[in-house]
Amino acid sequence: MKCRFAPSPTGKIHIGNARSAILNWIFCQKNQGEFVLRIDDTDANRSSKEFETSIKDDLKWLGLNWSYTFNQSSRQHIYNEKIQILKQKKRLYPCFETEEELALKKKSLLSSGKPPIYDRSSLNLSDEEVEKKIESGIQPHWRFKLDHENIGWKDIIKGDVSFDAKNLSDPVLIRADGTLLYHLPSVIDDIEEKITHIIRGEDHIANTAYHIQIFKALESSIPSFAHHPFLVDETGKGFSKRLGSLSIENFRDEGYENISLLNYFLFIGSSSNIDPIKDLNEIVKKFDIQSLSRSSAKFSIESLRNLNENTIKLFSYNEISHKLKNIKSNFQKESFWRFIKNNISFVNQAKEWEEVITKINNAKDLNIDDSFINTAVDELPEDPFDETTWDHWTSKINKKTGLKGKDLFMPLRLILTGKSHGPELKYLLPLFDRDEILQKLGKI
Repeated sequence: MKCRFAPSPTGKIHIGNARSAILNWIFCQKNQGEFVLRIDDTDANRSSKEFETSIKDDLKWLGLNWSYTFNQSSRQHIYNEKIQILKQKKRLYPCFETEEELALKKKSLLSSGKPPIYDRSSLNLSDEEVEKKIESGIQPHWRFKLDHENIGWKDIIKGDVSFDAKNLSDPVLIRADGTLLYHLPSVIDDIEEKITHIIRGEDHIANTAYHIQIFKALESSIPSFAHHPFLVDETGKGFSKRLGSLSIENFRDEGYENISLLNYFLFIGSSSNIDPIKDLNEIVKKFDIQSLSRSSAKFSIESLRNLNENTIKLFSYNEISHKLKNIKSNFQKESFWRFIKNNISFVNQAKEWEEVITKINNAKDLNIDDSFINTAVDELPEDPFDETTWDHWTSKINKKTGLKGKDLFMPLRLILTGKSHGPELKYLLPLFDRDEILQKLGKI
């Protein structure tokens, strides 16, 4: 088994093509296959090395390793060989209509209630007529001559799919300037690299009908196909490739865990629940491509954020310690992680909590009664503190003041953190010694 991901380096990876990459990669992992990265950079005007580097960096961050990579821009000699074969077989033929002429033909067909299918008028030109047009300076574009037959396949996700080729226009494979459109280099590369499974978005379904005939014309075996549905927003509308906020780079910069993205994009719109998972092997074991829905799945940034939040809770300190290097306080870091892990959506929020709990808050500014502070000071246990210290301390304050519940806990939370909500305070006290707590209480 061999799969490929084939992005164009004309922009950053967004949630749509990231899902294709993840599905291909996990499918290979599940079936002990090989995953290849192909860079579709035949459009020299729009492609850039900057975007190519960005794509590779994002894939590496996601954990999608590939066995090798190649660029279509370096394979023109291979394409030229196959082009000659198709020309010799009369499957590629030159066409001379201008864009304006084609637009008029399309308009005429539509106005008369007919499908806008190319009429093959250039196919009827004699060799002499073709030569005469070329000699006059008209450069042809080249179309692939479809066999008018039923084109069908068993799609791994969509089930049975078929097209009647009589209802399809012969696709343009080569522009008048000699540059290649998507279809031909894609099929040739899949043949050359012996790709066995092609997993891509459902916008390629019509392309697959063309591609199957090109595979046949080049006397190649035909890969298996799987077309996954689009992701849509919560209103059911599609996403634009240009929405930077939905790029993988942006998710990484915000602080999402790569395992959360893998988990979410694999199981959204499937029959499987999206439960927090921290182990990639568990995700691979759970994944079944045939469980994917045939209809579009609604992407929710809130659901993804909640998944990331719940995934973080699964990490032990040892698994996350390398991400806490920017915590400079003299905390016992494992205790600090225990304190914050259930109250953050992203690990990078640890820095915010460090700033919160090291800040000294003024009891008067918080409208906390002096008598309460004095009692809290008097009843503060001796250090070292542990996770039982909080209960001992609040129990003693309760006995002395009669306060309980919110009336007891809220003043302490405010003076210790400056916030009215947050992590369990039994995990906070072990981060400090007695003098530091007294300083927070305004007594040092």
